Amino acid sequence: MLKFYNTMYDLGAGTNVDNLVQAEEITIGALHGGIENALREAFPTVTVCDYDALMQEQASGSNELNLPALVLSLASFENDVPTATEELAIKLRWELRVVCSQSVQKADLNVRELAARVSTFIHNNQFGCKIMGAKFVAAKEYQLAPEFTGLNAWIVTFEQSVCLGESCFKGEFQTPQKAYASMAPEIGLAYIDKYTSVEEVIHELPAS
Repeated sequence: MLKFYNTMYDLGAGTNVDNLVQAEEITIGALHGGIENALREAFPTVTVCDYDALMQEQASGSNELNLPALVLSLASFENDVPTATEELAIKLRWELRVVCSQSVQKADLNVRELAARVSTFIHNNQFGCKIMGAKFVAAKEYQLAPEFTGLNAWIVTFEQSVCLGESCFKGEFQTPQKAYASMAPEIGLAYIDKYTSVEEVIHELPAS
């Protein structure tokens, strides 16, 4: 027999949140800094910098970038699945260039190995922010400008969904602490005594 359930939530003394996707307001600059800080902590022997630093090295012709290096840049962002909070939901596409010296032994293997380690670290990482975890997209060999001689590089691409701006529900929502369910037609406030904890009835729900 098909059963229909209606669910109610007990908010209790939960923490205020803006929506189920993102629990705090954030800026692109803050996230950029969070990614760099997380990379520095995870890879303490690797230089972490933004793309501007790499371009400055190219312009000066010094070619003195401390290696190995991780060079972060925001390539683009596009519209994402909208939320009910009136915030701008976007999907950020980040590029992380993994740069290693070509003069060391097993140079090709080293840069690939570092790219793989970085990709694993990035996937599902929130970088210290209360947002959805990043999603690894791809990693491939990257051709640096001719001025950068003696270097091997790969580029790691990943995406991050965020909401920009202020939620229209700011300060009004609370995190549910418990969920209760009842079977139709005994649903709604008139049948509140018919509701039981979801943990007790979940085994009765049809398999998806």
